[in-house]
Amino acid sequence: MSLNGKTALVTGSSSGIGRAIALRFARDGADVVINGRDQKKIDGVVKEAAALGRRAIGIRADVGSFGESQAMVERVVKEFGHLDILVCSAGVFHFNPFLEITEKEWDEVINVDVKGMFAVSQAALRSMVPRKWGRIIFITAVSGLIGVPHMGHICTAKWASHGMAASLALEFAKAGVTVNVIAPGPIDTPLLAAAAERMRGIVQGSHGAPVGRIGKPEEIAAAAAYLASDEAGFTTGQVINVSGGLGI
Repeated sequence: MSLNGKTALVTGSSSGIGRAIALRFARDGADVVINGRDQKKIDGVVKEAAALGRRAIGIRADVGSFGESQAMVERVVKEFGHLDILVCSAGVFHFNPFLEITEKEWDEVINVDVKGMFAVSQAALRSMVPRKWGRIIFITAVSGLIGVPHMGHICTAKWASHGMAASLALEFAKAGVTVNVIAPGPIDTPLLAAAAERMRGIVQGSHGAPVGRIGKPEEIAAAAAYLASDEAGFTTGQVINVSGGLGI
């Protein structure tokens, strides 16, 4: 699917799912902005995208900070002239019994997974609406569709993100901006590997899905490529469950 002439900002794209999405967009013709909090990782993905023949820059920013999120989008618009596609892929992961979740842990999850999406989306929409075209994609998780023990804060954030997407989809449909969600199941990323042992025996099927395997980041990127394209202009307000059959 062609994304020629488009500029895409993918938050949390220094690794994992976000990285796969940014590189897929670059292959499809988009200029890309790589975001994360580790400058070395950001620089590595920028080089990968540039090697595909696209213009790519990296911006280190914490999306949990309203000011940093707004400044990041302002820089993208200044350097590229416009922002056409926003993918909110940044996220944090904690896995604790509900009675052991601290206020600090709760706030971190909500700040990144909910406030971050709000702040970046609001800034991006200011660029998209006047141009009458835009694509916003939230990357959440299948935990936003089903309850998962020891993930009360994560489930809360994902469900909240789905509500935000539904509201934005309705509010900006006539402005030519679509807003959709991809809810991945277990995907082969460093984040899953780090959490897998703690989850084992508590979350049944945490290492697989009805299809019998863990998903690949590139499979999430394929769904994002469709939602970011012109072909998806009639698709908005949807939560696409890409989990190998979990939660259905």
